[in-house]
Amino acid sequence: MTDEQVLKLVSEIRREQQVSPSLPDTNFISYVKQGEFDINEVAGCNINYETDLHARELLKNYVLYANHKRLAEFKELYLPEYVTLQLRYNRDTNIS
Repeated sequence: MTDEQVLKLVSEIRREQQVSPSLPDTNFISYVKQGEFDINEVAGCNINYETDLHARELLKNYVLYANHKRLAEFKELYLPEYVTLQLRYNRDTNIS
């Protein structure tokens, strides 16, 4: 994601999750970048979070859980979404 896209997502997260304005954007920017890396690594590709709204929602939830220091719980609860992304983006075939 570009810096502009990250800031747009941070703003969206703040609005949706009613985050206190006293929390710095730097925390959320870091969470978004960590989440993007984590989700892309599992999916096996760079996801376009502007067009894939399922992945975007997963990323926003990642940030919510990261902000509350509950990523282990997030990974457990959202495992099916990770599997869905793996299936959607990892299309290895032997078709010539």
